[in-house]
Amino acid sequence: MVPPKKRILLSSEVELLYAKSKVYLHPTTSKKDNIVGYLTLSRGNNATNNDILLSFTPESQLSTEELKIYAEVDVDDLSMDLAALSLSGSTSSNSASIKPLRAVSKPPVSVLSSYSFSLPLSYIYSIQVRKPSVGWWFGSIIIHSRAGEKLPIVFFHDDESPSTIKHQKIRNQRFDPFNENGDVLWGGSEFINVLSKFANVEKSALEPSVILINPDSSDLRNFSPFGGQNKDKKNEVAAEPFKLPDVNKFLANAKWKVLETVATFSTKARTQVLDIVEEHAPPQIKQIIKKPEIQRISEEFDSARVYLAKWAAQVKEEAEESQRKFMLDDEIYNKINKEIGSNEILTEEEINTTSRRKVVSKVEWESFFDHSGRLCVTVNEVKSRIFHGGLEDSIRGEAWLFLLDVYSWDSSKEDREALKKSYETAYDELKLKWISDEDKRNEEFWKDQKHRIEKDINRTDRHLPIFQKKKNIVVQSIDSVAGPSTRESSPETPDEDDEDNFDVSDIRNPHLFRMREILLTYNEYNVNLGYVQGMTDLLSPLYVKFQDESLTFWAFSKFMDRMERNFVRDQSGMKQQMLTLNELVQFMLPDLFKHLDKCESTDLFFFFRMLLVWFKRELDWEDVMKLWEILWTDVYSGQYLLFIALAVLSDNERIIRQNLTRFDEVLKYMNDLSMNLNLDHILIRSELLFLRFRRMIDIIDRENSIKNPSSTSSGDKIKISPELRGLLSRDFVVQKEVERPEGVGGG
Repeated sequence: MVPPKKRILLSSEVELLYAKSKVYLHPTTSKKDNIVGYLTLSRGNNATNNDILLSFTPESQLSTEELKIYAEVDVDDLSMDLAALSLSGSTSSNSASIKPLRAVSKPPVSVLSSYSFSLPLSYIYSIQVRKPSVGWWFGSIIIHSRAGEKLPIVFFHDDESPSTIKHQKIRNQRFDPFNENGDVLWGGSEFINVLSKFANVEKSALEPSVILINPDSSDLRNFSPFGGQNKDKKNEVAAEPFKLPDVNKFLANAKWKVLETVATFSTKARTQVLDIVEEHAPPQIKQIIKKPEIQRISEEFDSARVYLAKWAAQVKEEAEESQRKFMLDDEIYNKINKEIGSNEILTEEEINTTSRRKVVSKVEWESFFDHSGRLCVTVNEVKSRIFHGGLEDSIRGEAWLFLLDVYSWDSSKEDREALKKSYETAYDELKLKWISDEDKRNEEFWKDQKHRIEKDINRTDRHLPIFQKKKNIVVQSIDSVAGPSTRESSPETPDEDDEDNFDVSDIRNPHLFRMREILLTYNEYNVNLGYVQGMTDLLSPLYVKFQDESLTFWAFSKFMDRMERNFVRDQSGMKQQMLTLNELVQFMLPDLFKHLDKCESTDLFFFFRMLLVWFKRELDWEDVMKLWEILWTDVYSGQYLLFIALAVLSDNERIIRQNLTRFDEVLKYMNDLSMNLNLDHILIRSELLFLRFRRMIDIIDRENSIKNPSSTSSGDKIKISPELRGLLSRDFVVQKEVERPEGVGGG
């Protein structure tokens, strides 16, 4: 069979994507005045999903040839056609079910021309759906434009429509006459289902008959009860307004024995702990280093236990000093709580703002861009949407490049294609520096860094299928012109095939191999920092999403711009974050902080790893990716991670205060939260805490101005540390490593 010739659209034509026959307008109560036509979706050349036209065209306005095309589209297998059509406007070339392009005259753009109308999806605000009642009335839809134009009601005469009759017959033969919502199939439900392939369609939680088209956050709030969220009816019920949980209710009818099991350590276990502290070390260091929990945690890192203990002791000492400076008195807390109206929650409007939304789908993401690939909404709108919902996994590979500033938000598709080629060239040049420099590769420092990278790569996320061991893998060499080679791209990996003797440099998995190349190149790119343990945890999700060596490298480099402070040699970046978190806990959760002080846990040591690699070890894979993309938006603060940590503490405050009394109990309990955190719950709570924090700062500033508005003296003013004020900034903190001293090894 000869394939159909490609048909190119003229400027006066559109491609007919969908047509529903026997759709009527009822301009009067008389049946003889009814106007029969087609409800269609169509697109022109280079059209985005936003530019797709929703049209009603009377049959009387169509030529004989066009009527034939409309009728063919109407009865075609919808599921097959929609699967063959990509959302970007092109047709899949490998589908056996491809139909020739259906070109028809472009529907009139002006609304209400001889009872026909046509408008782009971007102009549609909502659609009200009225289901049919057999024997009484036809199902109908009412289209509301963003400009408030009055469009006629569209009625679906399903008893006349060949396509509806066909699909109803097929469903009846399958003994499945109902759609996914449990309703009898009708033309309007078919139309909404098709529309959802090209636009973000959300049902209003306030009025289920209203369908919102590409809604923004304010649209959803206007059509939702306070705290309500749009949910899949099959799986979930409408959400209750968010309230902080009362843990006492959960524990009222049962004895809480869990902590007695997980936090008790035998005398034997304590005596087996190696005492590696010097004989004359300060008592505080000796006390902390002997904790078995500290030793267990420190094994995750190459750093010595002594180092972690000294670090924890230093944080504790400085935290105690800051406590004396910044702890607020009861009077100001009472004033704050009275003004906010509650000790725990904010207004209903603020709570509603924090509601979690469904993820940004591929359809919705594409609606953010015009035909040239430029953003057609504001960056803040996109970031706020991602912050409150996260991203569908299929679009992370594109969206993350924007969030990490690899691609500029104001770039076009053409700009990004050119930039990608530039990135590839720059990466190859960087990589060639260490591949072609034999003297560098023979340096002890470089060999040590390489060994560290390979050792960590071999144990990174090996539970993922992409990183599991594969045999007989052929790896493409960067300097190979003749074709694939069985040798790795750099000269360091030996050509050994001895399965019995494990060699960390013999990396067979091509994805782990590319991650190694990326980290060795970053070691060359950022010579002062180099490679530090923990970076593989940050690189892995990026590589899994991009699976492109150069793009992953530049995304990782951008990510490290904000993460470098976590890995500097003197640990000042981590120490500063811990101190700021300490002040934040004092400020926001003063009663909990006082209890932690009694438990000798104000150093908050249990948050070290969580902050170091952004909860990578505490959340499952999907939640890690969601959390990271939310943090990359910087919607509220460039240091929003501290509010995530604060939310974790707040969520467990009552349990800690009522049941834990010792350092080891607190540490053990917090460590055991790993893989047991409800991320959506934490995200809602963290946003509420931030909004409360911002309100508290405003109230304190106002109180200070009332106390002494003209004086510059700070004698009787309430002090807010610069670190706490810095949490209101949306700029993330950049701290670069200093030049590496001669003879100093890797991180």
